[in-house]
Amino acid sequence: MDTGLNESQKDQELLVAEWLLSTPGFFERHPELLAQIELAHSHSGKAISLQEKQMALLRSQNRDLNQRLSEMLRFGTENDRTQSLMIQWLEGLLVTNSRSATIEGITSGLNQLFDIGTVHIIPTEQISEALKTASEKAPICGDIHQAKEMLSADLMLDEGSVILIQLTHDNILLGVLMMASVDKEKFSPQMGLSYIHQLAQLASAALFRFQDE
Repeated sequence: MDTGLNESQKDQELLVAEWLLSTPGFFERHPELLAQIELAHSHSGKAISLQEKQMALLRSQNRDLNQRLSEMLRFGTENDRTQSLMIQWLEGLLVTNSRSATIEGITSGLNQLFDIGTVHIIPTEQISEALKTASEKAPICGDIHQAKEMLSADLMLDEGSVILIQLTHDNILLGVLMMASVDKEKFSPQMGLSYIHQLAQLASAALFRFQDE
């Protein structure tokens, strides 16, 4: 940015800045200067005193801190709600007494937890070879059309995103968990999957109890 100063003036300003930095308490001994030194206002462009400039800066910092605090409190409240619902979900799975009740508990609980839209467990007899092969290495995650050929038409949405992850326990395939949303950004290949894997492990353990049914 062109300041309009020649090299001599720039050197003098640098000396003044260095002197002020090396002379703590200068403005405390000369408080009248704070009101006399004028600076350009950040928004209006009008000249304001250094004191006003400092006050405006402090107000701006205070707003930023209040916003961050509000976000922290909101996130904390959301985390508490999620943790409470997660505990309720796990408690419900522990007391189910049939495979069908467990499947209902898994799907409805996850939908309530994360407001997904469609949560379904594809039973092993309905898993296509293409789906089984594709999901063995890693969960299928992304645009819903990418998974359309692997699933039954009655399980699909017209638009959105989906994640498909195998439910296994002791190397036994128990089904495939499908979560689909009309939101195209809900599930993407870039999202972290460690939490999804943990949910799948819990669901698999609950289902495994009724493997002999």
